[in-house]
Amino acid sequence: MPMPIEIVGLGKPEVRFVWDDDVEDVWSARDLRVRCVCAVCQNEFTGERILDPDTVPDDLTVTHMALVGNYGLSIHFSDGHSTGIYRLTALYQDRR
Repeated sequence: MPMPIEIVGLGKPEVRFVWDDDVEDVWSARDLRVRCVCAVCQNEFTGERILDPDTVPDDLTVTHMALVGNYGLSIHFSDGHSTGIYRLTALYQDRR
């Protein structure tokens, strides 16, 4: 599994990933926010989406990011949402 060697997006409306296999991809902050799978955004038991994408602002920015172990990225957004952990394997496999 490739790992990111660079993640840039603090204060920006998008996050750019540079993977150790020289692949680069960019996710908009809004797209990342919409795909959040935390318990606030997705039912833990059924997998049903709770978050209505229409309620997510188009002009989101990233206010904080931190690696979570060797498997994920925690992202805080300008709308106040901060509970999601984005698995690096999923971001790489679904890369843009």
